[in-house]
Amino acid sequence: MTLPHPDKTNVKTGWIPLLTKRLTQLSPKVSALLGILAGAIGVTGFSPFYFWPGYFVCLVIFSALIMTSPSAKSARWRGASVALGFFGAGISWVYVSIAEYGQVGSLIAALITLMFVSVLCVFWVLAAWSSWRLMQRFSRWPASLWISLCFLTAEYLRSTLFTGFPWLLPGYAIENTWLFELLPVGGVWLTSAVVVVTASALASLLVTKKRSVTLLSMALIAWLIAAWLAYVPVTWVKQTGTLSTTLIQGNVKQDEKWLAHTAGQSLAYYQQTTMAHLNSELVVWPETAITYPYPQIQPYLTSFSQELANSNTTLITGIPDINENSKEYYNAIWATGNGFGLYYKRRLVPFGEYLPLNQYIGPILDVFDMPMSNFTSGDDNQPVLQVGEWGIAPFICYEIVYAEQVRRRVRDSDFLITISNDGWFGRSIGPWQHLQIAQFRAKESGRYVIRATNTGITAFINEQGRIVAQAPQFERTTLTADAKAFAGITPYVQWGYWPTIWWLGLCVMLSFMGLLLSQRKKIV
Repeated sequence: MTLPHPDKTNVKTGWIPLLTKRLTQLSPKVSALLGILAGAIGVTGFSPFYFWPGYFVCLVIFSALIMTSPSAKSARWRGASVALGFFGAGISWVYVSIAEYGQVGSLIAALITLMFVSVLCVFWVLAAWSSWRLMQRFSRWPASLWISLCFLTAEYLRSTLFTGFPWLLPGYAIENTWLFELLPVGGVWLTSAVVVVTASALASLLVTKKRSVTLLSMALIAWLIAAWLAYVPVTWVKQTGTLSTTLIQGNVKQDEKWLAHTAGQSLAYYQQTTMAHLNSELVVWPETAITYPYPQIQPYLTSFSQELANSNTTLITGIPDINENSKEYYNAIWATGNGFGLYYKRRLVPFGEYLPLNQYIGPILDVFDMPMSNFTSGDDNQPVLQVGEWGIAPFICYEIVYAEQVRRRVRDSDFLITISNDGWFGRSIGPWQHLQIAQFRAKESGRYVIRATNTGITAFINEQGRIVAQAPQFERTTLTADAKAFAGITPYVQWGYWPTIWWLGLCVMLSFMGLLLSQRKKIV
């Protein structure tokens, strides 16, 4: 469907009529440049920049560009341009990982990264196209309502389809705002909904006569509730004890990590450093700190485990494991000494830990022939690790970004632990984004997050989502602190997505009531 010439469209001007007209008449090249710039600015809302207005600017421009698009095709391209700027800048660390450690040249790494970015852009394009169609079909409804619902649906699909990639969700841009206090109530999806509704309603205020007063009011109420929670804190969980913990950051170079001589040296370092911290109740090594498969090194570990048990110390480490019957490899977390438990990673990294459709594209994509490319995922229902009397819910690498997976493990745990090897990301912004996501899991769940990594960023995160201790990146070091155990559950752990659904449902219902009232006034 193509609308008439912009000068004759039925786009209703808002507070800034000239802005509306200019946006409607933008040439494809100019709108593309504006969109890419807005998308890139949006990345500043996340770690390590923490400039939350940057993401709001991105979403306001995205919404305004869609609202003033003269055609469905224009809406698609405008949505694509913002998405390209956002994901191109926001996940640039993918290029670093492939170029430096994927054993391919810069050109191929750039092409693979572009392919990945393009797949992510599809979701924003669908949001732009579908919201524009709905605006034309139901023109009496607020445009910002359709943009909000379509955008949030697209982000949900991006987070869940296939393996899902819930990275850089809207709700992560609010760490330094009052909205951070809503996380125990509805998690990152509630904060995402408030952010998107706020931005789209502001855009409608600028470029349409239908100023979405209802949505602006709902967004304002959410902000005020968050402010109240910030100044009158509500206690959802209670502290039940402490656990003296030492995290060891080995800082092993990624391109040397799997070499035979390096593996032995690394293991010796981890063991010696652990023996120097036997006064800690828990010592944590990073993901695949031990690169030897468990059966191969079992006699050595059995002896070491006895020494730990004699000192009432538990070791939790990352280690590959193998089923000697099926020959299947697993990326695992193992607890030993004064504790016990074994966890196999459930969410494997596509092209990093396994190759999707290997039988079809394996021969073509042999560039992904990396050391960790043939793992098998673990079962859905695995017990938590035991450290003395405490239960610890384990997560490996980017499993911590899956809020729903974490939520389901909280009830049985006193702590959350995540081990990772962010050395793949080099000196990019990837490790900082990863750390920020772990902070959100802590705030949502009301649990301490114990985070041990190979090259950084190793940290202790309290139940309020704040970092209480952090090790420097790219240094071989240790970090010791008393991690606090908590019991009880937050509303988010209890209800999951429901607070978000209720709030959005209320937005739709009140918008409908407002539409009915306005129609009644016209009749009268």
